[in-house]
Amino acid sequence: MKALLVDDEKPARDELKFILEEIGVDIVGEADNFKSAVKAAQLKEPDVIFLDIELGGENGFDILENLRKKRITSDVVFVTAYSNYAVKAFEVNAKDYVLKPFSPDRIKFTIEKLNSKLKEKNKKLDIYKITVTNNGRIYLIDIRDAYYFYANGRNIFVKTADNEYMVENTLKELEDRFYGLNYMRTHKSYLVNIDKVNEVIPWFNGTYMLKFKDISDEVPVSRNYAKKFKDEVLK
Repeated sequence: MKALLVDDEKPARDELKFILEEIGVDIVGEADNFKSAVKAAQLKEPDVIFLDIELGGENGFDILENLRKKRITSDVVFVTAYSNYAVKAFEVNAKDYVLKPFSPDRIKFTIEKLNSKLKEKNKKLDIYKITVTNNGRIYLIDIRDAYYFYANGRNIFVKTADNEYMVENTLKELEDRFYGLNYMRTHKSYLVNIDKVNEVIPWFNGTYMLKFKDISDEVPVSRNYAKKFKDEVLK
């Protein structure tokens, strides 16, 4: 699970970061104000945003409203020293409301709850079938036959052994939907079916290049994703 931390107090971010990393959460970014929070959410596409409510004159609810207008669908957990915002937090569909100072057990409970909801959501879907288009025609493909998904501008495509199709979903939505399957984000523009990879080539500055069975395409593993890739795939 990837998390973005938004709090104007660095000690609070550091404490939360330590707790989350101890339970295996990948911290993909930090922000201390409205502008940097929205930018980080757009660039990093976190699964969850831990969002403070009072940020030095700015407001966490305003940040959430802006994120939703930009169609950023990350789950939001409010973290605050104040209990009086709880009702409003759940009215705007926050996934949880955690009071400071942080308790490791309380944070672990939140992460377990988020993971459980994601798994339950996927059980209700036929996660192996996805609707795609090509030249105006609609097809259903099995994602186990896909090699990778990639972004080209605003469009998302999927590569199979014999063709390439356009997909309506964002990479973030696909990543969430494939949770628990052997798919991994290797770059901000690529989501890869690890089962189709047959060669990992060390590249520059700790990055990698991936080659696949049966097709000649190569896909990068960028620096932002290299550590997770190494820990989970090259272990």
